[in-house]
Amino acid sequence: DRGLRGMLKYFSKAKKWTEDAYTAEDDFWKIVTFLGERSRYAAAFKRAFDKGIIKKIPTNDALDEMAANIVRNNVPNYDYVSQWIKALRRWPVGNFVSFPAEILRTSTNILKTALSEIKNPMLRRIGYQRLTGMAFTMAAVPYAATKLGQTLYDVSEEQLAAIRRFVAPWSKNSTIIPIKDKEGNWKYIDFSHANAYDTLLKPW
Repeated sequence: DRGLRGMLKYFSKAKKWTEDAYTAEDDFWKIVTFLGERSRYAAAFKRAFDKGIIKKIPTNDALDEMAANIVRNNVPNYDYVSQWIKALRRWPVGNFVSFPAEILRTSTNILKTALSEIKNPMLRRIGYQRLTGMAFTMAAVPYAATKLGQTLYDVSEEQLAAIRRFVAPWSKNSTIIPIKDKEGNWKYIDFSHANAYDTLLKPW
């Protein structure tokens, strides 16, 4: 009984450490995003000021708020998952619903942010960069991953189609990377399970 309690205490500590590590990593990338966006906006307004487009550069507080707003809206954050989405975990639709919901929310906001920036002459360059980055991540990366597998293992389009006919049911509409083992047997990697934005791509 004492050994069991000790084991449960150990696993509880391990769980707490894992949660803290995940939170720390999540916070780290939010900070990196904040600093990057603030720097880009500051540079854009500085260029506009030097060209005489604006007569005053936004204050540090204003730049902080702009960058923080982008982090709030464009970076997944489980604190913003609505209660009705969380309630779906009790229904037979799967319990991993918060992450896809955040991907949908942030992807929509990234597109809105980019289009808004493109309309602003001072921020147009940032808007096009944001839009290009989103398109590259969502479309080019999965396509390139499949083509890389085909190139490395000399897989034709017909062979790829044949592989897709025999994949697991949950991979039928996924991005497939074909591979071969040492014996020459066909295998595959379901890239969709590693691609956060597949939530948007898979329906198409």
